[in-house]
Amino acid sequence: MKPWSKIQPALVATGFAQGLVMGLTWATVAPFLKSLGFTGSMYGLYGGLNVLTLAVVTLAAGPLSDRLGGKLVGFIGAVIVGFGFMVLSMGSVCCAYAAALINGVGGGLLFTSTTVLVSRSGSDELMHYRFSYFAASQTLGGGFGSFLGWLPVYASRYTGLIEAYSYTLAGAGILSVIASPLILLVQEEYTKLTGGRILSGYRGLGAFWWIVLINGLIGFAAAMSIHNIDYYFTAKYHVNSGMLGSVFGLEQLLMAGLMLWMPSLSDRVGGPLKLYLAVSLSSIPLLVLITLTDNYLIASSLFVTRSVLMNVANPLFTSFALSLVSPEKRGVASGLMSLSWTLPGGFGRMVGGYLFDLDLELPLRLTALLYTVSLVLLGELFCRSRRIVGKNGSGVTAC
Repeated sequence: MKPWSKIQPALVATGFAQGLVMGLTWATVAPFLKSLGFTGSMYGLYGGLNVLTLAVVTLAAGPLSDRLGGKLVGFIGAVIVGFGFMVLSMGSVCCAYAAALINGVGGGLLFTSTTVLVSRSGSDELMHYRFSYFAASQTLGGGFGSFLGWLPVYASRYTGLIEAYSYTLAGAGILSVIASPLILLVQEEYTKLTGGRILSGYRGLGAFWWIVLINGLIGFAAAMSIHNIDYYFTAKYHVNSGMLGSVFGLEQLLMAGLMLWMPSLSDRVGGPLKLYLAVSLSSIPLLVLITLTDNYLIASSLFVTRSVLMNVANPLFTSFALSLVSPEKRGVASGLMSLSWTLPGGFGRMVGGYLFDLDLELPLRLTALLYTVSLVLLGELFCRSRRIVGKNGSGVTAC
């Protein structure tokens, strides 16, 4: 069976479109805000506001996906995200902070509902394939979008650089709105969760709560440095959006190819979580090495390799986590996964931004330490057990 036959084409198209928008904005936002005079603390506040808002919205996004369906909630989220980037393109400090809040609302709806939708768009037996293939399509789009970071650089020959960044962000926002109907074409199979209060679905999740706690620690660690890495490279090496986009684009394209291979490899080595732990732990020394060089080519090469190793197996981790939960509660479970990542991440971005102003290398080194603690704890909790039995009585292979 060909890889893409295990996932709906509409889901592949949705992932690619989302990735295209994310890649283009990821390459552009930090240089744009730096050009507006943002310091590390201001950039950390921008990211913190975005992520904390996303975390609050996530509390409702999961239960809403269980009641309204993931694709409807995702469609609304994509439209709001597009509007947020249009506001950001206006080019003032106030608009930037307003956009952070707007994109937090849209992102909270979009990313949580998309996770739910992937889990419900086919059989559970192939769920780790769907998550990996969806992530591959999203990552492929992110790669192309990141390389488009050269657009404002070349456009600045005819306009000012700030204006070129502004037009690019506005275009990304329009693209998000135009592509939003794609998600409505996905066939979603689920039993509508009815009755009780909107948060009642958070009860009875069993071993999944351990995933939530560990995911929060990893999220805080990642936000301190990796989520601010665009500012780190901009501040340390004075790079533009094209140079950043090339780094992120190469990273995304490499991951897109490798993600297609991950599900079958996990079947061979003993399970999704075991492969996730092995690959992720191997990335940590490279994060420390980034702080020990003053050469952008070396640092960016280390970053690409580190990011591929740390993230290529993430879909397997998500698949494993949701396999611990019954299908009708995967909305609230996805919401908890997102909340446990984004809420600590919001504080992490602000802490990391502040630490950048004190010592540019310190956040990366602290991230490496927290990653190590988190992944070792995850292995201790799950990989020593051959099976985990959730509260619903279903056995799930842990490693």
